[in-house]
Amino acid sequence: MKRFFYSLIFFIFFTSTVNAASFNWTKHDVTVDGSFELYYDKKTILKVGSYKYFWTLINNLKDIQDDAYSTITHRMVNCETLEAKWISYTSYNSPMGRGDFITDFIIPEEVPDRFKWDYYDPENTIYGTMLDEICKIK
Repeated sequence: MKRFFYSLIFFIFFTSTVNAASFNWTKHDVTVDGSFELYYDKKTILKVGSYKYFWTLINNLKDIQDDAYSTITHRMVNCETLEAKWISYTSYNSPMGRGDFITDFIIPEEVPDRFKWDYYDPENTIYGTMLDEICKIK
């Protein structure tokens, strides 16, 4: 099962160029404090059993750290529990995933303790409402 999972990650990651110009971002929401905007790409949603794999963009609006104005991540969600994992992470020095990348890595390889299931409440978190929305897309 691990071999299948890592093969799937490899296939998805390397057949999709991580460049914001090739995505068609759908704006989900802005945080209450206005610190960032959250986007996802509908055309990249892939359903495998109760899991969905998809790309997200976080556009930082204030409190910019390490010159990371935006990040593009590949994620998976268990639609039965609304728990999610990060698969890959790329940060950029310009808004909307443009400019030069600052950091780029695959989570299970570089930060294995971060490759865990996190629950996001759909009633109280911006991620939870986005996951709920993605899980309802057929």
